[in-house]
Amino acid sequence: MSRFHVGGKVVDNVDLLSRKHWTWRLDIWPFTILYFARVAFLVPSIDNVDAAIVLGGLAALHILVFLFTVRSVDFKCFVQYSMVNDIHHADTCKITPAKFSGAKEVVPLHFRKLSAGSSTSLDLEEIYFDFRKQRFIYSKEKETISKLTYPTKEFFSYYIKNTGHGTEAKVALAIEKWGRNIFDYPQPTFQKLMKENCMEPFFVFQVGEVIWY
Repeated sequence: MSRFHVGGKVVDNVDLLSRKHWTWRLDIWPFTILYFARVAFLVPSIDNVDAAIVLGGLAALHILVFLFTVRSVDFKCFVQYSMVNDIHHADTCKITPAKFSGAKEVVPLHFRKLSAGSSTSLDLEEIYFDFRKQRFIYSKEKETISKLTYPTKEFFSYYIKNTGHGTEAKVALAIEKWGRNIFDYPQPTFQKLMKENCMEPFFVFQVGEVIWY
């Protein structure tokens, strides 16, 4: 199964992907062949001006493909990833959010061994991904992906009788399963902000106009 339907308030669908080796990416090998063909066949048979024009056209096309991979998640997945049917062959997920919940994103898929004694462990392996500060877990028995559940809807008596985890080992297991009760808001770096600004269509249009004239 290459696609999982989650149907939640945050995530609608999850597509399983595997990153292509860089030599097989559609923004690498086709242009490598075109650049080689230009040097091997065109350069000896045409003058330098025409060869420079062809090189400029190839470079412009290459840059355009790169910009499309930045602006479109679907195009990026088509160029740089392959869809897989087995979750154990995947290393990435394409997340389609629920309606009116933002744009699609590509997130890494994680595999980890659970500590011995965990009550949620059947095969001592957990497959999950994090999306917008929320964790989604793959269930091998149900073959579904669902949001990690928290003990927030128990009866009131459950919380009255609860005395905590008790031991450091249980605390470690709880942290491993649910994470720490903190919210980290990462500050974007200057390089990231500059990259986002340079990828804006109007900025690219301005640069293109300056180069053209």
